[in-house]
Amino acid sequence: MSENSKVWPTGLTVGEAEELHRYLISGTRTFGFIAACAHFLAYTLTPWLK
Repeated sequence: MSENSKVWPTGLTVGEAEELHRYLISGTRTFGFIAACAHFLAYTLTPWLK
């Protein structure tokens, strides 16, 4: 492999960087969905004082 295919400063190739980015975005979406569900459940199941 030539040095020009590496992405500075990580040392990953462009393909490796794109694959890592896909996993990062997928994990962020999953975490966000779970967090949104947890917040919705906490909001709906919290007893409100009257």
